[in-house]
This record gives sequence, structure tokens and C-alpha cells, in this order.
Amino acid sequence: MRVGRTLTHHFEIETRQYDLLGIDLGEGARRRMIIFGAVIIIAWIALLVPFIGVPKKPTVSLYVVPPFVITAFGWRAGKHHERRRRVTEWALAVRYALRSHRPIIGLGARAADKTEYLPWRERIATQKVANLARARVTPEWDREVVVEVDPQVRAGADITVSQRARLLGADHVQKVSRRTSSGKRH
Repeated sequence: MRVGRTLTHHFEIETRQYDLLGIDLGEGARRRMIIFGAVIIIAWIALLVPFIGVPKKPTVSLYVVPPFVITAFGWRAGKHHERRRRVTEWALAVRYALRSHRPIIGLGARAADKTEYLPWRERIATQKVANLARARVTPEWDREVVVEVDPQVRAGADITVSQRARLLGADHVQKVSRRTSSGKRH
């Protein structure tokens, strides 16, 4: 077995900012990271001002440290996809946990019923929280089996096939191919 390599990752070029408001940034900071950090800082300050008020000497670290930590850790390369940032993975994990898994049934022929969604405890990605959630739930093998089927939900119901199966051999395929090939000649 041979493992392929991605060579285009080495050509990733990011623009850098070398000075900001007259302050020399040395080798330069990535511009997208600066923009992301600025958005996080503005959102964080807008969130805290109504609750805590204008930053004062004892609360300055509460206004400054969390946005910088979120920016520093969130802008690293993702754990699962190198080209994706961790903040994107966090956002996708939160969206998946909140939105839930909604199955596509019959290529969208009908909408999934709420009973067919993936349960909350199975959607949580972090292992610690998932273990806590599982500890409160009785395991399936200890539960009494109670099957209540809602008549509105058709998933899982028996399927009745009214067609008769036929086994077609190679002679039938040859006969059909002769008919199609002779029809093309005319």
C-alpha cells in the first residue's frame, strides 16, 4: 500500500502586517489573524460592557485576556484538517451539537421525524461530557423493552414488495445486446 502526499500545503502564503499604529511587529503578524482577533475583541467588549461596565483597573484583564487566548488557540491549524483553523472546528462542533443530526430519508422524499434525530448524548463530541451523560442513563441492556410505535412515523415499518424477482442469465444479456446492436445498423 502506498500513501499519497499533498505537496500544495507548502505553498500556503499569508499576508503579514509588519507595523500596526506605529508599533513594529517584527517579522509580522498574519493579517487574517489580526482581523479575527479584532472581531473577537469587539464582540467580547460589546458582551461585557452591559454587565460589568466600562473597563477599570481591576477588570482590564477580564476584557483583554479571553479574546487573546481565543485568538491564539483558535487560529492554530485544526486537529483533524490541517487547512482548517481550530475556531472553525469549534464552530462546527457547536453547530452539530445544537442542530443535531437530521437524517435524509429517501433522498429528501420526506422530512425526518424528531424521533429519528440523533439523541443529544450521542452528539456531544467531548469525551468527558459524553461519559457524564452516559453515567446518568441506564444502559440499553438493563432497560425494560417497551416498544411504542407512533403511527405517524413510518421509519422502521415493514416493507412489502409486490414484485416478482427474475434471474436473468448471460444468454438474456446477449439477446438484448444483439437487438440493440442490430437496431443501430439500420
